[in-house]
Amino acid sequence: MSSVSVLLHGPRGAGKSTIGPLLADDLDLPFFDLDRLVESRAGLRIHEIVDTEDWQRFRSLERRVFDELMRRNSGPMVLAVGGGFVAEGERLGVLRQRFQQRVWLDLPPAMQSDRILDQTSQRPKLTEAADWDQEFAVLDHRRRPFDDALATLKEDATQPVQVIRQALVHRLRSAD
Repeated sequence: MSSVSVLLHGPRGAGKSTIGPLLADDLDLPFFDLDRLVESRAGLRIHEIVDTEDWQRFRSLERRVFDELMRRNSGPMVLAVGGGFVAEGERLGVLRQRFQQRVWLDLPPAMQSDRILDQTSQRPKLTEAADWDQEFAVLDHRRRPFDDALATLKEDATQPVQVIRQALVHRLRSAD
């Protein structure tokens, strides 16, 4: 079992929810996906929370669920968080303190729409952008500085999942 907690962050479609459980299994650590925990707590999908309430309500619930997770789980873990959680900036200190390895799964905006095209009905827009390509470009411009400042490791998320997984396991075990 690894003694290091790992944070996975990056844009929609970067593979956090796919790579996270695989990486956790390889490192013999529990895996948590903050978006799934929020959905479980609310009994609603993210798009339903945003549709019935708003993004502010979702972010508030997201912070509460994160804080509870940090209180309940003091040991090492792998945690996936959405790009908005990092860019919001309110928990950056906790993320830096609690997660020794913070992996930015970097995916260019042009590739994001290809990855989540079938999920767009379940992923509400965060901007007034005319289309998904413009949405991803705007979000990338806003969030990239936060991801870059937080990351201890940056991984090219355009690669196949198994390549990313192997590279991260190697890099994380070397750092442990």
